[in-house]
Amino acid sequence: MWLLEVGATKTDWLIGAPQGLVRHTLQGLNTEAEGWKAAEAYVERLQQVQKLQGLATPRHIWYYGPALHEAEARQRLQSLLAEAFGVPLEAVEVAHDLLGAARAAWGEATGIVGILGTGSNCALWDGQALIQQAGGHGYLLGDEGSGADLGRHFLSALLYAEVPAELEAAFWAENPYPEASAPLHLRQKAYTSARPSAFLAGFAPFLARHQRHPWVKALVSERFTHFHRRTWRRWGIRKPIRYVGGVARAFAELLEATTRAEGGEWGGIVADTAEALWAYHQRKEGTRA
Repeated sequence: MWLLEVGATKTDWLIGAPQGLVRHTLQGLNTEAEGWKAAEAYVERLQQVQKLQGLATPRHIWYYGPALHEAEARQRLQSLLAEAFGVPLEAVEVAHDLLGAARAAWGEATGIVGILGTGSNCALWDGQALIQQAGGHGYLLGDEGSGADLGRHFLSALLYAEVPAELEAAFWAENPYPEASAPLHLRQKAYTSARPSAFLAGFAPFLARHQRHPWVKALVSERFTHFHRRTWRRWGIRKPIRYVGGVARAFAELLEATTRAEGGEWGGIVADTAEALWAYHQRKEGTRA
């Protein structure tokens, strides 16, 4: 079995092999934002890794990715993967990343799952299906509390000279984009990047390293609170909330504090979404055996 847990920034690719579980990390994909030419190039990269690593033809492929809420998009990606790897169409299952997050977070139990990675999303899961959903909508219209959202607000503050001097100095010393040496250079990159959400999320690691700084703490807490208030808090449902994603893991303490402050029942953070999904599918396979 192959399992591809795909985000806008990166892909975690898990492969069942005789020697055990093999993992590769590749660039991510958002078909809605990047288009189908990018999807074809993405699949070609998977093929290259398969050839270089001498990977056997998979028996089954599970693909979970963002912006796959429409059946047409899922079917198109399913066909691309089946043709590329020479497997029957029915051996490829493509699903929205929110379904993957729910399965990773709760398995067959009931709870609320929040995605906080490059993007953000939220759903109520009953153990079998997503029964309520709020969030997503991309870095321009939503994705509150996500890496792209944090990066957008940080870059905006840089452009308006609102970042405290000592924090701005630390940023330029650690600059994740060394080809840019001024806020306006970063603005240009944001507007010309082929993958703007991933570009903006590139500021999140800096913020994570400085999350004890009062200004960063206030910014991140505010964006998490916006996420809570536009998603699970509106439902008035008392269910535990569990989070997945790199931003959730990086800011776990602030996320727990804001969740509790908004009246949420803290359910923790999934340490490794891809491995949790792998375990879910292994359990399901065992049940069918």
